[in-house]
Amino acid sequence: MSDIGLEIKNLNNMIQRYFANLKTTEILNKLTGSNGYIIVYLMNHKDELITQKRIEEVLGITRSTASIVLTNMEKNQLITREILKSDSRIKSIHITEKGKELYETMTCEKIDFEKKLKKGFTEEEVELFLSLIKRLKQNVKEEMK
Repeated sequence: MSDIGLEIKNLNNMIQRYFANLKTTEILNKLTGSNGYIIVYLMNHKDELITQKRIEEVLGITRSTASIVLTNMEKNQLITREILKSDSRIKSIHITEKGKELYETMTCEKIDFEKKLKKGFTEEEVELFLSLIKRLKQNVKEEMK
């Protein structure tokens, strides 16, 4: 019988190696690990007021870490920060065209990779696989209590 944990670890390693060679990964690695998450968050919430405090809460990072990450993103022209007219202590964060282009590239790469992962599987098999993964995760959570 196969070792499920080892198989999952091996699959995870293969997926990490695949993503390590993508164009967007190279770009994001030059910045910081949180940039991709921030870009996706900004795109998914573009009609909302996004502040540094909101980024801190969403990513679970400290104020100083958020400040460093956002400053680097601003230097790399992925975001802009604007002082609110209603409260000059707060800056709203906006994604730039360059940030949007990076988001589009990341999204295309993700969709392409998902297609490659599902190749040769029926929709029912994919659903079964996902339900099995969900059960494995639940088993691990229960053991961690």
